[in-house]
Amino acid sequence: MRYIFLLISLMLFSCTEKEKTYEELEAEVLCDVLPGIAKYELNQSQNNFLPPPLETDSLKFSKEEIQQLNKKRDEDWMTFKLELNQSIEIAIKNIDQFKKYKYAVIDTLLSVNKPISEYLKYEFDSLPARKLNVKEFEKSNVDVVLVSYKNTFEGGVRNDEHLPLSGLSRVLIHKNGKAYFQCNKMYYHYNVFCNFSQKQKKWKIEKIIKE
Repeated sequence: MRYIFLLISLMLFSCTEKEKTYEELEAEVLCDVLPGIAKYELNQSQNNFLPPPLETDSLKFSKEEIQQLNKKRDEDWMTFKLELNQSIEIAIKNIDQFKKYKYAVIDTLLSVNKPISEYLKYEFDSLPARKLNVKEFEKSNVDVVLVSYKNTFEGGVRNDEHLPLSGLSRVLIHKNGKAYFQCNKMYYHYNVFCNFSQKQKKWKIEKIIKE
């Protein structure tokens, strides 16, 4: 009888979910929201390209030549925008498929402090930097590639300028299902605020504030 009780106790213990470490919770937040981050950046890229200026130099060209040059400029720009939009649509579809979209992340989560405007009491108000392991992103829908600082070049991945790259910060987590982290790009960064959806059992992006 004692052995049966011991066996039942061991089975119950093994079925009990192990409490997650803070680092595991942090990785869970990032895994869930990285696809949304990738979509946000793709949509932002559409607004980062501006058409070339109109030709107005009447000392170099006649009025008719300027009109032709500007017409050609408009046609080339429309073609470029169409191709860009098509490539973005394809990329977004790939994000929705498991591990079909590659996304590079600096292999160290940067230190982070609680935003001054935030009144939530996170479990930690600041966290130091820590190294990442690619296994932490196994459950993410995107295919995360970890890159060291020495393998980055001018805001991109060395030898692969088309691979999107971000430097992520540590994640501050609140017990009531709120989280915050920063995403650092070459020329700017943005703050990401998340909440946990009880219905979907995953973290979702609540808002993004670009700075």
